[in-house]
Amino acid sequence: MKSVLIMMSVVFLFGLGSSPVEAHELLPKVIVEYISENPDATPEEIKAFASSQDPEVAERFANSSSEELLAIIDNPDSTFVDNFWDFSKLGVEHILAGLDHILFVLTLLLVFISIKHVLKLVTTFTVAHSITLILAGTGTVVLSSSIVEPLIALSIAILAIVTVFYSHLKIFAGRYTTVGIVFFFGLFHGLGFAGLLKEIAIPADKYVSSLFAFNVGIEIGQLIIIALALPFILYFKDKSWYPLVIKIIAISISSIALIWFVQRLMIT
Repeated sequence: MKSVLIMMSVVFLFGLGSSPVEAHELLPKVIVEYISENPDATPEEIKAFASSQDPEVAERFANSSSEELLAIIDNPDSTFVDNFWDFSKLGVEHILAGLDHILFVLTLLLVFISIKHVLKLVTTFTVAHSITLILAGTGTVVLSSSIVEPLIALSIAILAIVTVFYSHLKIFAGRYTTVGIVFFFGLFHGLGFAGLLKEIAIPADKYVSSLFAFNVGIEIGQLIIIALALPFILYFKDKSWYPLVIKIIAISISSIALIWFVQRLMIT
């Protein structure tokens, strides 16, 4: 149990130290703005511009998959299969690199009832964010990131508390309450995913297929997180100290998410 608490302390400190908005940026915003203003800029010109920015932007650009992303966008002759593979991989990388995505998926697993229950929650989240990903991607639904990003952070805080303290919260009493909350907040996660792709100016003739492939990658990333976490949960869930540990985990996750919520309100 001591080692578990130490690990949670590390996660909590890492969460506090991570950027509140970086998880939902495929490229730094200043780079996105440059590409928007200079649609004919070559990858070399974009990289030169990035290196001329302040050290934080330059470092984030250099340490991310930015160059790979630029190569994908700048390749108009790529086949459907190549494009699908590129954006699927991008979706996997995005969800595994975003601590907020990881924490949201983990909150679905903290209180293990059955594999069927886990699949129901994960499927609900998938359906919800797929709906808004498609709607936002086609321009049917448009919502400012200044609203979406804080709500994504808030969704993690609320879900962490509801899933763990469900039986003690009379306000959330009801058979389908957790499913409803997961679906509601999953809609905002889908808007966040779609906003990423809109910002990087994907060619119109590839946008729908890229959108679909990116979503497939997100689902694969979710399954990877679940596959890594579930064995530990199944092994420890019957230990006498497990209920206390998941409460500590839930409070830690909720605290991190609330800090992100405030930071995103201030930034956006």
